[in-house]
Amino acid sequence: MENMKQEEAHDVKKRDGFADQVLILIPPELYSSAGGLLSELCITDIGYFPKASGHLVERSAGAPSWIFVLCLKGRGWLHANKVDCDIHRHEAVIIPSGTAHSYGSADPESWELLWVHFTGNAAATAATSLLGSDTASPVHLEPGTESMELFTTMCSSLQEGITPWSYELACSRLWHLFGALATDRRMGTQSGCGIVEHSKRIMENRLSGVLSLTELCTIMRVSPQYLCRVFSEITGHAPMEHYTRLKIQRACALLDLTAQRIGEISIQVGYDDQYYFSRVFKKIMGISPMAYRMRQK
Repeated sequence: MENMKQEEAHDVKKRDGFADQVLILIPPELYSSAGGLLSELCITDIGYFPKASGHLVERSAGAPSWIFVLCLKGRGWLHANKVDCDIHRHEAVIIPSGTAHSYGSADPESWELLWVHFTGNAAATAATSLLGSDTASPVHLEPGTESMELFTTMCSSLQEGITPWSYELACSRLWHLFGALATDRRMGTQSGCGIVEHSKRIMENRLSGVLSLTELCTIMRVSPQYLCRVFSEITGHAPMEHYTRLKIQRACALLDLTAQRIGEISIQVGYDDQYYFSRVFKKIMGISPMAYRMRQK
């Protein structure tokens, strides 16, 4: 499949030069000897092709950086590690540095994609944290509003002029972007994410009262088994554990920002028994409510 695609591509495909494209190449001097946070994760190239029909990239020796590619529209293809695959809308891949590869458009009408080339001591860790151990296999990733705004901001700031300061800020935002995309991936691949978000809102509105799992499931019209499963998959916590943590988070804010007595705060977060509240607080925060309040004095 790969040979056929490449033979068809040479006459009509190109690496760049598309309408309304964003293509930013970072001067090597900014990242080749970078220290501090930049030595952990930094950008070498970043860009966006809104209309890239006929796109082709071939690197027989691979690239010195890791390459994150996200398809926003249309369909592309990738050949890496001697494996062929298609990249569909809202699918992402990461090509490890030094890996021979080629990829391009498989859609005659549209191939909309964004990409970031990145390097640094934490590059491999960032890649696997975002897409898993087999980064070159397409993974569903539907970017949310925060992720797209971050990417746009990174590009806009660099287009205004690549200075050491604007570059350092863009690299700092890359950590944020990968974190936001990782959240997008987790939420987008879970069919129960709407139920979980609705459950969270109910919990947040009931922090001063009591909410049982049975009552929550009745409101949501789902079984306890189903809610516990999807809630744990998406948040890492069981529903009632998340509810308790929200209460303690509210208690921390009240301890920090008010002079209310601990017994009063206990009641405000739904615990009539101050001593039970203190035990729950210590279990989560590692110290008692009084010790928490006194830590800044």
